[in-house]
Amino acid sequence: MSAIDPKQAEQEELVAEWLRATPGFFECYANLFNEIRIKHPHEDRAISLQERQMTVLRTQNQELNRRLSEMLHFGSRNDKTQQSLVAWLLRLMKANTKADVEAAIITGLAEVFEVEAAKLLSPNSAFSPWVDTPLCGSAKELAAASTDLLVTQVAISPGWQSMVAIGLPLGKSMGINSHLAVLLASKDETRFMADMGAFYLRQIAELTAAALDRIQAYEVKVD
Repeated sequence: MSAIDPKQAEQEELVAEWLRATPGFFECYANLFNEIRIKHPHEDRAISLQERQMTVLRTQNQELNRRLSEMLHFGSRNDKTQQSLVAWLLRLMKANTKADVEAAIITGLAEVFEVEAAKLLSPNSAFSPWVDTPLCGSAKELAAASTDLLVTQVAISPGWQSMVAIGLPLGKSMGINSHLAVLLASKDETRFMADMGAFYLRQIAELTAAALDRIQAYEVKVD
């Protein structure tokens, strides 16, 4: 592509400035909209200024419609997630045994996140980094060391395309340090992304840990 002549560029800018300062020009010379031909932005043919403007407006409308559809989709999904989360919290509060709490955690989180698998992993000190920074992302992008650790705890299905492992901050109220984790897995590669908000996941972890701590303290007191 040849370089633009500086003088030509300067002249073109002067023309553009004059047209911006003279909005009535095309009212007087409306026929120019059809007479002036310019290259189509996506095809190998020439079109009029009027056609080009319609193409630009059509593209802008398509983009606006796409964004609106995304907003409606995520808004609806967020409302549904919020309702599921409230129902999950109520179930956790009503659970009075360790088995009931664990069942509420697993089935409840599967419903909240709409995933195919939810599992409460056995204690392992290697889970501690996942308390502050949950493991999250598509299966093919997760670090090999993290995947190897998960393999020692659970049979990973080939159908799991994205996963999140959340470390649970257990034992804060009892002065102990236990390391459990919740694993969520989905067939949807985009369900759990690497840039997913860790703050939201940590809130889930703290609520889950509080429910488990409550039952452990309750059972110790009863015994």
